[in-house]
Amino acid sequence: MPARPSEPTLDVSLIIPTNSIHRWLDRAVASVLDQEGASFELILYLDGVELTPGTEWVSDPRVRLVHGTNSQGVGHALREACKHARGEFIARLDSDDVALPGRFARQVAYLRDHPDTVAVTGQAPWIDEEGARIGAFGHASGADVRGKLLEQNVLVQSAIMFRAADYRAVGGYNPLRQMEDYDLWLRLALRGRMAVLDAHVVEYRIHPDQTSRGVHPRASYVKTVYAGRKNLAHLLGKSAGGQLIRNTAFRAALYMMYYLPPSLIRRIRTAASR
Repeated sequence: MPARPSEPTLDVSLIIPTNSIHRWLDRAVASVLDQEGASFELILYLDGVELTPGTEWVSDPRVRLVHGTNSQGVGHALREACKHARGEFIARLDSDDVALPGRFARQVAYLRDHPDTVAVTGQAPWIDEEGARIGAFGHASGADVRGKLLEQNVLVQSAIMFRAADYRAVGGYNPLRQMEDYDLWLRLALRGRMAVLDAHVVEYRIHPDQTSRGVHPRASYVKTVYAGRKNLAHLLGKSAGGQLIRNTAFRAALYMMYYLPPSLIRRIRTAASR
């Protein structure tokens, strides 16, 4: 494991994991390197892949490459990448998304102004393959959305920033094949508020290459999430009966997302965002 400094040496460690060198990676990296108002490093976790020789941004001193020998899933990749983080805060971006100008400055300022907040995300409008906006997630903003986390995952992982100290205190990302983000949010939420800003902080790309199926409703990682939902409900003083109703609705949504064709799910999401 890489040595971790006793005190953070940067404001932000931005993590991008990828198991594919695709045409949107350069844009994602450029959107991070263009950030102002905070000191940062970009940790690119290459999960069983190699960059194209001559990639210009590799020479930028803010870029750190971490190599994984074989793809073991995004949860494992994120866990390994975060071991290298030197920032006070850890942020995420998917390799096909775009960090909007001012994202780092806005989120760092919010976390420093709100010491009882563990993590902050923001709005993530959808873009298509060419970058045109086509919709948005329907998640509401708020200074503390932990109650909403008992219903569903309302925090866009590609837009999140959280305190590195709290991340380590809860054990970091679990090496899950899916739902690694929701699992982490539920554990972080036991330590403080989770905020969603009104501001747009990333653009979330929707494209045909996103062919992965939904979460299997009976997978082991779903059981992990149910345990996290139970712990958070107890902390927030929610009744067991109320959480049973929320879990039933959540399970129904998982079945729908798993068994419906991905193309139909995309159409449903797009219609719901309008």
